[in-house]
Parts: sequence; structure tokens; C-alpha cells
Amino acid sequence: MKASLVEKSAVATLAAALVVAVAVPLRIEAWRREARETSVRTLELTGLMRQGVWTDERVTAANSWRGNFRPARPVLVVGEPVRIRLTSADVVHAISIPGLGIAPVEVYPGRYVEIVAVPREVGAFPFYCTTVCGDAHFAMRGVVQVVEAPGAIATPPPEQPGGEYWRAEAPRADAGMVARGAWLFRRQGCVTCHGEEAGGGVANPGAMNANVPALADLARRTFLFTPSDAASLVRALERGPLAALEEAPEIPLYAAVKKQYLATHQIVASGRKAAPMDPASPPPPLEMPAWEARLTGRDIDSVLAYLLTLSQARAAIPAADPGSRTVEGVKP
Repeated sequence: MKASLVEKSAVATLAAALVVAVAVPLRIEAWRREARETSVRTLELTGLMRQGVWTDERVTAANSWRGNFRPARPVLVVGEPVRIRLTSADVVHAISIPGLGIAPVEVYPGRYVEIVAVPREVGAFPFYCTTVCGDAHFAMRGVVQVVEAPGAIATPPPEQPGGEYWRAEAPRADAGMVARGAWLFRRQGCVTCHGEEAGGGVANPGAMNANVPALADLARRTFLFTPSDAASLVRALERGPLAALEEAPEIPLYAAVKKQYLATHQIVASGRKAAPMDPASPPPPLEMPAWEARLTGRDIDSVLAYLLTLSQARAAIPAADPGSRTVEGVKP
């Protein structure tokens, strides 16, 4: 027997009620989710390699020619979530904020990627670009300040070593190997990790070695224990690569010195990753890239010769005028 019109109407009414019973709670939950999302603070960061900054200013096609975007200095509140909205104005970057538990996130030109973080403790937490993106890559760092409550005053972050290192002026062609090495150490950004005059002290969060090592003691680590021995090795390098020298310099234990020097040269050429303290945590953001793609063997010799003169100068200071940087056997 066919269903009556009343029965059909009842079935339709019941179906409509079921749809409403399901759809209304879903819509209410969607409204609640939208409300929660709009209440979360958004921090927008744009990577600018050519200026060497992450900026929180708006970068558009109309103003991207500017070279004075301010570096971002975010101030967050402990326990309050923040949506970090990332993009690039030029090339591919990757950002890492180890102190907030944010592993490297790739950031592409013209696209946005969002991550949500909840700061768990008060402090200053560095952030880094972890993809070698161009000449100013090593300057693309900053500090996220996390304070106890809204309006609290954050401590200004310290100055990063190196400044606009990629703008360093090259020495004259006849300035010598050591002068060229000093320029390369700055121009290639080594100074941003190893510190001014290779003094070290730059933090590498999550690494087995908490700080990037100093290189100003390279002579001692190469078994050159006197300034004159270090000066002799620099003079030998000025004649050519150690592996090609026909006459060995008069340096005690020269075979050991040469072996250690060549091992150091190879580390610079091939790079080295920082060992993590905890393999389950985000990887340490600072690592030695493979410089053989950007430096010749003689360039690397120049950098190492410069570092050897720093070692000599430090060794000579107690016995010499504290204001002098002159070292026996090496031209300033």
C-alpha cells in the first residue's frame, strides 16, 4: 500500500529535523573555532635576504625596493598562544626558533605558512634562517623576547657580531694573504658564528657544544706553541699550499703540524654539522657549511693564515705592549 501524504510529510519533517540537529552544532563549533582563531595574536614575519633581516613590517610589490625595513624584535607573553605567519620577499628561507620548540620551517616567496606557538617560559629566544639563502644569510637572526605579562619591559637583544658583513670592502690586491683572509672571514659571514676576531661565544641552542667554538687559538690546536712557529707557518703558506711545498719550514714537529693543518683545511672545505644534545629536539641551528663551493683552496689558506696571526697576537700580548697587534715575522 502506498504511503499517504501525511506519512510522507512526517518522514520529510523528521529528516529535516535530523539535518538541523547535526548541522547546527557543527556550525556552532565552527563559529567557536573561528572566534578562538581570531582571538590569537598574529605575528607576521617576512624574510629579506638582500637586507639580511626578518621584518614585521608589511612588504609589498610597491615598497619591496626599500633597504631599510626594520628587523623584527617580537615580544610575546608567557602562556599566550601566538600565530606566526611567515613569507619571503625574495628567495627560499627556513626559520628555526629552538627555544619555542619550532624546528626549521621552509618559507617560500609569495606564499604564507603559519605555525602556532605557546611560550612556556620567560626569556630571550633566538631565531635563525637555517637555509643558506644568499650573501646576507648569516645575518638573518633575531631574538624573541618572552615576558611575564602584557606591557612588561623586555631587555633589548645584544648586537650580533659582524654587522652588515656582506658589505665589507675587499683589500687591495697587493695587501697580502693575511689581509685577504681577514676580509674573507668577515665577508663570508664566519664572524657571525665564530665572533669578532674569532673569539667565539655565539650560542648554538641544542648543540652538544653550547657555543660555536673560538678559532683564535688555532695555532695551539695546530701544535704551534710559539709565535715564531706560527709566523713560520704563515710564511710557508704565502709561498703556496703546504701539500705542494718542496722545502719544509723549520718548525718543530712539522709533520704533525702539517697533518693537523690539512685536516682543518678539509673541515672548512667540506663543512661540519653540530652534534645535537638531544636527538629528539630540533637540530642545532648553526652548522659549518661546505665552503668548497664558495672558496678556493687558496682562499681557505688565507682565512687560516689570518686565524694563525690572531693566535700569535694573543700569545704575544703578555710580553709586548698591550696596545700592539704586531707579531714577529708577520706583516700587519
